[in-house]
Amino acid sequence: MSFVLSSPILSPPGMRPTSAVRLSASMQQLLLAFIWLTFFLNGFVLKEPAPCDLFMIASIVILPLFGMVRFTLLHGLFFTAWMIVIAGGLIASGLHEYWPVSVRHMVISLYLALFSVVLAAFITLDPGKHLKIIWRGYMWGAIFAASAGIIGYFDLIPGSYELFTKYERARGTFKDPNVFGPFLVPAFLYCLHSLLTHGLRRGVIDLALMGLFLFSILMCFSRGAWFMFIIASASYVAIYFFAAPTNEQRFKTLLLSFAVLLSLCLVIAFAMQFESVQELWEVRASLSQNYDVGDSGRFAGHAKAAGIILENPLGIGALYFGYYYHHELPHNLYLSMFLTSGWVGGIVFLILMVTTLIFGFSILLKRTSWMHYHAIAFCSFFGLMLESYIIDSDHWRLLYILMGMIWGAYAALRIEEIHEDAEFKRRDLSSRSML
Repeated sequence: MSFVLSSPILSPPGMRPTSAVRLSASMQQLLLAFIWLTFFLNGFVLKEPAPCDLFMIASIVILPLFGMVRFTLLHGLFFTAWMIVIAGGLIASGLHEYWPVSVRHMVISLYLALFSVVLAAFITLDPGKHLKIIWRGYMWGAIFAASAGIIGYFDLIPGSYELFTKYERARGTFKDPNVFGPFLVPAFLYCLHSLLTHGLRRGVIDLALMGLFLFSILMCFSRGAWFMFIIASASYVAIYFFAAPTNEQRFKTLLLSFAVLLSLCLVIAFAMQFESVQELWEVRASLSQNYDVGDSGRFAGHAKAAGIILENPLGIGALYFGYYYHHELPHNLYLSMFLTSGWVGGIVFLILMVTTLIFGFSILLKRTSWMHYHAIAFCSFFGLMLESYIIDSDHWRLLYILMGMIWGAYAALRIEEIHEDAEFKRRDLSSRSML
């Protein structure tokens, strides 16, 4: 038995590939297992480079090599935008003496961008099947990461506190609590969708996993992760509510959302019973910290970065702001991209982010068997996009994964629409010729 896959050629949406790569069923399953493992390993980033980086780099070569991608002009546009951003960063890297550090940063950006493009093409080939594989691997990685965070925070296993916490905050199997928390948000939305779809009777496991993810997000004490969680969850509930075909389902959505909100309050109340949690909560729940304000604070860094951007059209190179102008990076993705890649690269990056948001939103209400996977990616991206105003997320794997998912899904639907339009015209011409 064999399976025919599209060849990796760059063709306009709707054009059939001119050649095919034949894979046996066992080889196809092996490659899909490789992808599952790639996303599972994204939940284990205690050190960098992490094991998932090796798998992600390998997938950039393996997926096109075996024809498990479908490139279109949209993927070419996605690729071109990233190359402009990275080219700007490489040019700016040569403007200062710390260029080796900046170039290394841009090489990592290049790898992540290439992975995002290949991921998009992989999803476009078979969105329902491939998104399902991706999310299953991601979910298991999130379960292990969240469990490690809870085990470490309460030191349930000797030595786990030192391994799975940082600055008295849960970090799970991640280097940084600020990255750990946002990684769990899409996993929470995945369970939320299952709960809204199947209801409480079949949602016991969903509720248990939601509690695990929610408690871990709280225990990471990341205000950015909390903000992303609120935005993404509210967005998903709103989309699910308006997409519901009947008022009965809308009422059910509101009822279950209220139950989830009540559960959130109970989780917070339970966490507050621990003195260490209460003390850190009082500090972290404040809208402004001591490192946010003052001449050396985060927002002063924003203002300083904006001034430097206006004076340097070519940018100053990756990471140089933290070496020479300020004691840390800007903690703002968009300012960082202008500093790194100059005006052209920064503007192209802004266009890329906004275009991703528009593409993702434009297909949200399409009726497909896999649209819930896309909705989870879109709402998570929307939350991360807003959170990135207060954090440097330019090397977060999650950002590139979500963007790849959205572009891949959008391209798949565009191909389907073009095929349907061509088929309609063919039938129309056929019916006219019979008259």
